[in-house]
Amino acid sequence: MKNAIPAAVWILLCSCLGMEPPDGDIVPPTVMEFRPEGNRVPLDTRISVLFTEPVDPNAGPEGLVMVAMAELVDNEFLTDLDRPPLSSRRAEIPIECNTKTDAGGSRVILEPYEPLQSSRAYLVVVSAAVTDLAGNPLVADLHYDERGRAQGRHTHILHEFTTIFVPDPDPDPDPDPVSGLLFTEILANPEGTESAGEYVEIMNAGSDTVDLSGLHIDDNGSEGDLLGPCAEGESTKLAPGEVALLVGESFVAPTDLLPGTPVVCTDRSTVTPRGLKNSGGEVLVLKDSAGSELARYGGWIDFSSREGCSATRLSLTAPDGADNWSILQEDPCRSPGWFD
Repeated sequence: MKNAIPAAVWILLCSCLGMEPPDGDIVPPTVMEFRPEGNRVPLDTRISVLFTEPVDPNAGPEGLVMVAMAELVDNEFLTDLDRPPLSSRRAEIPIECNTKTDAGGSRVILEPYEPLQSSRAYLVVVSAAVTDLAGNPLVADLHYDERGRAQGRHTHILHEFTTIFVPDPDPDPDPDPVSGLLFTEILANPEGTESAGEYVEIMNAGSDTVDLSGLHIDDNGSEGDLLGPCAEGESTKLAPGEVALLVGESFVAPTDLLPGTPVVCTDRSTVTPRGLKNSGGEVLVLKDSAGSELARYGGWIDFSSREGCSATRLSLTAPDGADNWSILQEDPCRSPGWFD
């Protein structure tokens, strides 16, 4: 993209090769640069998209350059955005921003009205409906053939970034003593293959046996797959005081797993739809088939610097907040199937 030849240079090239220059601008625009980049983007960031030439000034105000949570952007949304205006049922997906341009109209800037959420993936989307001032539509992979003609794929262009993890300075804990099913340990950053080592430990702190089959763990709002026996005939029932591991079907039981610990699987390789995140901010919610919440973990721990170490709940009776969870610092730094 950075090697794209401006229209004036293209016309000069045509002249040198003895070709007739075009009548007006026929070179399509493309994206030269997205900002910000990376996986530690501040929550108050502004987003900018630099094009190879000035684009229609309505591109920003009309939502043809927009930002949204990555998990909300699917192929249907992109098809809708490429054929504006957005349908009413998708109009709430883009984040509301103040829009403006600079660099002579070549850069579109988005300034979200509210801070972005902590430790979330976002997509900047440039619609295929964006045009330059001459009406040439956006292309990706802009290049020139042997005759000096501009070539490219007419399509939308995407860019992903992730915001930095910012712990909640004032968590809102459950004011009542906890009871029933509780998350007690989470290993999100295992050594080796992630899907083979990730697990969520759960305890039955209630007085009745609970069948875990048919429950699911939602991951930052994305509905998880149903839990069931890892192998035919295995029990999914959890007696009072017992703990179980919730895992994906690729899980390999570690040698330090307490013998007899029930292990309950989803029917995909990971326990949550996208696998457990190493960084903090991932909220896990255990729900039953009716959608009722049974247990919650607020995403307080950043696992990225402690490979192979789990986060554990400190107390069964204390309110469920950031001060009731800690990542283990000393070996052994995980304890699957054990709760002291």
